[in-house]
Amino acid sequence: MQRMSLWHDGYLADAPYPHLVQPELAPSWMVATLTALGRSAPDLSRGFRYCELGCGQGLGSLLLAAANPAGEFVAVDFNPRHIAHGRDLATRAGLGNLRFVEAAFDGLAGQDLGEGFDFIVLHGVYSWVSPANRAAIRSFIQQRLRPGGVAYLGYMTEPGLSAFRAAQRFIWQHARQAPGTPTQRLRSAFAALRGWQAAGAGYFVEHPDVARRLDAGEPEDLAQLAHELLCEHWEPLPVAQVMGEFTAIGLDYAGSAVPLENIDALSVPGACLPLLEALQTPEARETAKDLARNQSQRRDLYQRTGQALAPAAHRQALLEGCWAALPGAPTRGGLCFDTRIGPVEGEASLFSPLLQALAEGPQGFAELARRPALAPQLGQLNRALQMLTWAGHAHPLTPGPVAVETGQRLNRLLAEGALAGVGYRHLVAPSLGASIPVTAQQMALARVLLEMPGLRGGLLRETGLALLRREGWQVQVDDAQLNQFEHAVLPVWRQLGVVP
Repeated sequence: MQRMSLWHDGYLADAPYPHLVQPELAPSWMVATLTALGRSAPDLSRGFRYCELGCGQGLGSLLLAAANPAGEFVAVDFNPRHIAHGRDLATRAGLGNLRFVEAAFDGLAGQDLGEGFDFIVLHGVYSWVSPANRAAIRSFIQQRLRPGGVAYLGYMTEPGLSAFRAAQRFIWQHARQAPGTPTQRLRSAFAALRGWQAAGAGYFVEHPDVARRLDAGEPEDLAQLAHELLCEHWEPLPVAQVMGEFTAIGLDYAGSAVPLENIDALSVPGACLPLLEALQTPEARETAKDLARNQSQRRDLYQRTGQALAPAAHRQALLEGCWAALPGAPTRGGLCFDTRIGPVEGEASLFSPLLQALAEGPQGFAELARRPALAPQLGQLNRALQMLTWAGHAHPLTPGPVAVETGQRLNRLLAEGALAGVGYRHLVAPSLGASIPVTAQQMALARVLLEMPGLRGGLLRETGLALLRREGWQVQVDDAQLNQFEHAVLPVWRQLGVVP
């Protein structure tokens, strides 16, 4: 009986969820994606309410609350350790617009969470919890999502994970009986699976993709995999089933939160496109897309009474958008996008002038459309910006107010935590209304710059390295890395408000 205290209603409870961040959960990202699709979206320039269900230790909501001072954020998780971590950071960062709530999904109905929400998001957990908990999640969304509001749902799906279902059941059963921590149990389960593979078990012969996963060696992030695989109710969910469940609570499927997946010509094999065009219903089309891509995870956007924009309104909404290059983005030339259907070439005639413009600083869609090299390609500009966003080269700016000091206050705490060994790898980017990923070395440099913003060159490097070494990190920053940081990363950080 003591062994099973590791789980709560079939979900792993005795191990903290790692500090992961999903960029698609940022309101500015979701609004820009909906606008690209020609749909109405919440107005971020006004106040909005945002709820994350299954927030883990809360890093995602902390970053977004710091980056969106006009938003009111509620982050929910059943694990008291997770909630305590989030509350502590929120208090120290002075985030008065973020509330952490300790509650299980089946207890949400009794929580006083204020008025409805413009955004309700959850990533991963929908396919890790029981059917009863999934029903409780849908009930909460049905009751609390405002008209025009957006629900983000990230979940495992078929057919990409269909074959892995049997392996997961083996892992779950083995882990229940194994001793040790969750990660030790997971290692034991992987070792047992490899034993069956080496013995020639027919499952691995018939499903070589599963065998290749095991042959690739033990994954680095076992903490994340433990939460994903050590679940009694682990289940890849067919998209048509999920769409039906959300239709039943009054929500329409709006599109994918992954911009590339909304562009069929770039995300579905070419020979499949005529077959796709023949399908009449959204459920049939999305099911077929999953087959064509061998999809294993979906990140979907649903809306309550969301409306398609008329052509003139769509054009105006696009023209009002603003975009910024992200650190390390290329500054010219064509691009090769590594997509699920193989490499896709981005034409230099389109992407080179677009990248050059973004390298000069944040740009409005209307400003880009007036540039001589881009004006003749106006019809391709929306798609190009979506591709750059998906590839991590660009990000929409938030149209809402910005609180640079608040973001930098949280960034200082995150940098200090990262230096002390906490797995923080993101910093607030206030101008984006979102966050950006960083390395351990960049965290150290950020900590220095947040206190001494004028430091440059060797003095910046040595001060950052001294912080790392003081905490036991064995890393180096050579001249090339420092030069790349000072010329390609730091200027963008300052534009976005990451550091002074």
